[in-house]
Amino acid sequence: MTRTLRRLIPLLMAVLMAIPCADAAKPRRKQSAAKPQTTRSLDKVKSEQKSTRASISETTSKIKANEKELDKKLGELNSLNADIESQTATVNRLRSHVDSIGSAIIQTTDSIATLEGNLESLRRAYASALVRLQPTAGSLDAINFIFSASSFTEAWSRLRYLRRFSEWRKSKVRDINTAVDRIAERRSHLTALRHDSERVRRAAEQQQQVLQSKQSKQRSLVASLRKEDSRLRSRLAEQQKRAAALDRELDRLIAEEQKRIAREEAERKKREQKASGSKSTAASGTTSSGSNAVSKAAATSPSSLTGSFESNKGRLLFPVAGNYRIVRRFGRQPHPTLPHVTVDNSGIDIETASGASARAVYAGTVSAIFAQEGFGSIVMLRHGNYLTVYAGLASVNVSKGQSVKAGQSIGSVAPDPTGSGGLLHFEVRNERTKLNPTAWVK
Repeated sequence: MTRTLRRLIPLLMAVLMAIPCADAAKPRRKQSAAKPQTTRSLDKVKSEQKSTRASISETTSKIKANEKELDKKLGELNSLNADIESQTATVNRLRSHVDSIGSAIIQTTDSIATLEGNLESLRRAYASALVRLQPTAGSLDAINFIFSASSFTEAWSRLRYLRRFSEWRKSKVRDINTAVDRIAERRSHLTALRHDSERVRRAAEQQQQVLQSKQSKQRSLVASLRKEDSRLRSRLAEQQKRAAALDRELDRLIAEEQKRIAREEAERKKREQKASGSKSTAASGTTSSGSNAVSKAAATSPSSLTGSFESNKGRLLFPVAGNYRIVRRFGRQPHPTLPHVTVDNSGIDIETASGASARAVYAGTVSAIFAQEGFGSIVMLRHGNYLTVYAGLASVNVSKGQSVKAGQSIGSVAPDPTGSGGLLHFEVRNERTKLNPTAWVK
């Protein structure tokens, strides 16, 4: 038995050694089996990430498309409101014209009645006078009337009487004919007035129909936009944020320029004082040269243009040539769709043809050129203490520090992303004080 155990011991040891090996091999088989599962999980994650990115991209595109459509509707509403304002003015002007023509018709009718009354009085007076004053019935009786006088003096008196009577009769006939012609002219004028009244009345009716059509379209558009209340408020907040950023940038640029001008003015005064101090010991020729230098500095001083710009208030050129309409006016205005909401505009927004030329309203110097989100390229001109701002440019034709003339092109108006034309934002300032541009341009 001992011998048997000895033979079994190596076998048992081999079995015992094989057991850990088998146990150790089991995890390796599990890991080997789990590896394909890990690979599938990563592929799934990558697929989900790709799907998520596509969904985000699609959502972003939809948001941008919705925002663009909303801006387009707002732009269309602003244009429509400008059209309605202009159309209303046209209708009112035509109606006023019809009323004035009506008043003229009444006055003309009254004047015809008065003239006809005067004519009838002239005719009666003339007929009565003929009966009373006519001494004879014919030329033969007139000769007998003269020669039947008892003396030459009486015959001469009768001859003079007949001449005066003839002149009086011709005068009365002329008066009657003039009255008849005057009545005919007044009647012709009355006929023309009535035709004109009818023509203007028809034009007013047609324009009223156009106005009603625009107002109907406006109501439909407003109703559509009011359904987008939250998005409208969001877009309005974004637009106001951009407008405020432009205001801050303009204020900063103007403040920097004011400091620069103050420094240059101080340096100029120092030069003048230095020149004045050396003037007492200098020769007369040197004194003359110093005067020329001071005169040149005064001629290039920006403040020398202040009076010229201000004196042309109300007569300055409009910032764009050709057809245009003001779609947003200066100052605080009620929002076209949001109730109890007002918007503030530092200038005016002008709708014009895309690519139209923006022009300097008056001679000045290019003070700044910069770009701002929502406003494209922007040019600021200085006219003494006054400044004009042209925002929404696609290209700029001037450079900083350049002198420009009134009417000179400073750039092209960029296309309005919300409409088919171009949109120019224009401001007038007295340094940092905002002014109503419509009070300055014609």
